[in-house]
Amino acid sequence: MDPKPTVLIVDDHPANLIGLKAILDTLEINIVSANSGKEALALLLQYDFALVLLDVQMPDMDGFEVAELMRKSKKTRKIPIIFITAISTDEGHIFRGYESGAVDYICKPIIEPKILINKVKIFCDLHLAKRKTEESLRIVRKSMAQWQLTFDAIDDLVTIHDTNHHILRVNKATCDFFQLSPEEMIGQRCYNFFCPEKTKCDKCQAAIVEQTLQTHTTEISYENTLGKTFQVTISPIIDENQEFIGIVHIVKDISAQKHLESQLRQAQKMEAIGTLAGGIAHDFNNILTPIVGYANLLRLQVEPDSQLHKGLSTILDAAKRATELVKQILAFSRRHEQEMAPLSIQPIVKEVLKLLRSTLPTNIDIQHKIDMDCGVILADPTQIHQLLMNLCTNSSHAMSNDGGILKVSVQCLDLTSKECAKFHLLSTGSHISLEVADTGCGMTPELMNRIFEPYFTTKEMEKGTGMGLAVVHNIVTNHSGDIRVRSEPGEGTTFTILLPVIQREEEDHIQNIVQPLQKGTEHILLVDDEQSVITVHREMLVSLGYTVSTASNSNEALELFRKDPTKFDLLFTDMTMPGLSGKDLARKILILRPDIPIIICSGYSEQLDTEQAKDLGIQKYLCKPVSLNKMAFAIREVLQ
Repeated sequence: MDPKPTVLIVDDHPANLIGLKAILDTLEINIVSANSGKEALALLLQYDFALVLLDVQMPDMDGFEVAELMRKSKKTRKIPIIFITAISTDEGHIFRGYESGAVDYICKPIIEPKILINKVKIFCDLHLAKRKTEESLRIVRKSMAQWQLTFDAIDDLVTIHDTNHHILRVNKATCDFFQLSPEEMIGQRCYNFFCPEKTKCDKCQAAIVEQTLQTHTTEISYENTLGKTFQVTISPIIDENQEFIGIVHIVKDISAQKHLESQLRQAQKMEAIGTLAGGIAHDFNNILTPIVGYANLLRLQVEPDSQLHKGLSTILDAAKRATELVKQILAFSRRHEQEMAPLSIQPIVKEVLKLLRSTLPTNIDIQHKIDMDCGVILADPTQIHQLLMNLCTNSSHAMSNDGGILKVSVQCLDLTSKECAKFHLLSTGSHISLEVADTGCGMTPELMNRIFEPYFTTKEMEKGTGMGLAVVHNIVTNHSGDIRVRSEPGEGTTFTILLPVIQREEEDHIQNIVQPLQKGTEHILLVDDEQSVITVHREMLVSLGYTVSTASNSNEALELFRKDPTKFDLLFTDMTMPGLSGKDLARKILILRPDIPIIICSGYSEQLDTEQAKDLGIQKYLCKPVSLNKMAFAIREVLQ
């Protein structure tokens, strides 16, 4: 007997048969196909099928007739049938399908192949389990001892019941799970062990199996089953005379599968949030561009000590905070490229604590000890802000019931070789130590071993997604740092983060990159589909001394360039535009003139980053909104 289950596919369209075979190709099964109802009935007499995938609308004999004939035959009446049809799915068709003996009704085209694959796998697993059980029953007549060894080898919880639903046999896995002996379980009923009320379940599946003589599968999750989720499969036992003599009760622990399904749903949710974040970033940065641009231009035209200059500076500060907010959204969705720069984290710590004071309950006291003389680190300020917010929020949740003290400290540590052994990712030298401690509920060692796992959380669903500490760990490692946790149940938790301090000469080198405002006289081709962006960027470029030609779309820009490729000294283009993107425009222009310098400026794009831009021959990739100083520096850098 072939160990792999066999599935029969019936459809009068060869293309549909090929498509179904392709979907099921990943399963360890044998597939037999038939293109008519008559051919299917003939094959049913030759093979032991685990499942039939049956088309409804066929010319010689429709699927309903095939199903009804199968149910009249002793050999085929137990084979599960799933109708797969493209005809109407109104209640009449569906009810007729179930009356014909089908276990499911799926519509073409199959939008989610995984659903069909999982259903086929379940019935194949049931078929294999039933095959094993029937084989075990034949063995018991020859040797009871050998039968019990085989029975006990099954990892799932298996019990055999008589027609009154009393347990006749239990395997070792069942006894081990309930920590009972076979003698303590035999003669009892299944609900005495699985149901907390120890009473018969509503809509008892065993009773349904006795009435229908069909296999039934359901899921259960009770408190007395240690919070686990089980797939319960109940199949009828039929003797040689085709008489019902009992049932096989198979319980499979599917808790891990359910957890993976939950993770998949959470991952899909995070992906949707990331997509939304990208759209927000693109539109918001396009809105900020004229605000930042005109504020820069106007501030150059007024006296530095005037009230108007102060007002324009306030506008620019607000726009900068708005830009940082967009970066935080993108950092949350993990779609923001890190912008490393020398950074003193003390102002960020103070800003976060000020923000938290207005949001945390009054029964949580915030204490801090910040050494203002610590050195600087090479870091992304947005991600450091996010890291600290996640840690403090996590600590506040641990103290939400009874309140407590949240302590945050910043100090400088010189790590020796011996101390570095405790932090495997660090080297000797100066480090900034950021410590967040709470007096909350604390954690057991088992919980501490899992806190950095994505999606792992002990919080209620509305209070956490399980991503906060995973994001913290990712940020720390991306900044060449390390993190350690100390915690005891009832004693609170302390997170210690060490980040390497950059050397003074390295800091000076990075700071010296910043250059004063630079001007030029070259001819620039400016391309953007947002008219407000074109207007402000043109005025900014003109204020720097450049001659500017503009185009509101890529095709217009390409035509201008084709007319005279030597006319322009630089292409300054948006990335995301309808039709031809900035990346594609750059490719076409580089074919016409390979030496033309190109700067791409974008509100946000997944299609291109700094490294990809360089690979395409694009010298600079700037993110909107662009300050006048940054624009001037970038242009001179690529032109020189």
